Amino acid sequence: MESNRKFKLLGFNHSGKLSANIMVLATGKTISMDLKELTDSEISEDFNRHELNALYKKLYSGKEIVTTYDLSDRHDRSWHAYVLLSIALTVIFIFSTVAGVKPINIPKLNMIVPPAVFVYPITFILVDILNEFYGLKLARRTIIISFFAHLFFVLALWITSLIPPLPQWEYGQTYNGIIHSMMAVLVASSLAYLVSENVNAYVLYKIKILTKSKYLFIRVITSTVTASALDSIIFCTLAFYNVLSFEIIKEMILSQFLIKVVYAVLGVGPIYGTRKLFRSYINTATARN
Repeated sequence: MESNRKFKLLGFNHSGKLSANIMVLATGKTISMDLKELTDSEISEDFNRHELNALYKKLYSGKEIVTTYDLSDRHDRSWHAYVLLSIALTVIFIFSTVAGVKPINIPKLNMIVPPAVFVYPITFILVDILNEFYGLKLARRTIIISFFAHLFFVLALWITSLIPPLPQWEYGQTYNGIIHSMMAVLVASSLAYLVSENVNAYVLYKIKILTKSKYLFIRVITSTVTASALDSIIFCTLAFYNVLSFEIIKEMILSQFLIKVVYAVLGVGPIYGTRKLFRSYINTATARN
């Protein structure tokens, strides 16, 4: 059996709320972690079989609990919610690519942005919700699935643009122009999405461990602001390089970042509300079984 590489389960702390004591092998430091939080983290993936058995026996002792580690640990309602969140993330990503090829000017705000910027920040909120309830592993899985769905969508549209249209159809050139514009920003949108969403999920996950699942608003705002900065810089620089002037690109980056920061702050409320509704939804489902 493969030995632990990074972490070792030392035992459990029964004083107050039940938690696990874990040693960081590289430093010898001992940390304490809530059992539910531990099963959702990457730390438990480093445990050997005996440690995992001990963890789950302790987790299930005393009361029913819904965990996020294995498929069999979740109720159908939880997976229905996961699927809906994944679909929503994919749809918004695809929409943002389509709407992201059109820069617009907002004189009252003195901003030049694509209209997608008013919808795309919702993806950060969705990833935060996924990370909060399903853990980093499943949040990353959804990011990858939505990325490949987006890639298939754009490439399928590109193939249709290669097929000659009917001569009588007046929108042939317009259709091809839109598709080619989307292809031009495909690399920018894909790279920005993969980097920013994974950074968002990872930062939120790390802060969640450091704060022991407390102070949700801190991890949500910090992770979203960090991801927003990376997304704005990567997308605007790659998508509009040699298309718009450097000054306009800088203005677009700043404008997009400010809008996304507003979403980060406003998104804390929905995440608190969603967390409460989600727990109620799952507990109701569990009680009916």
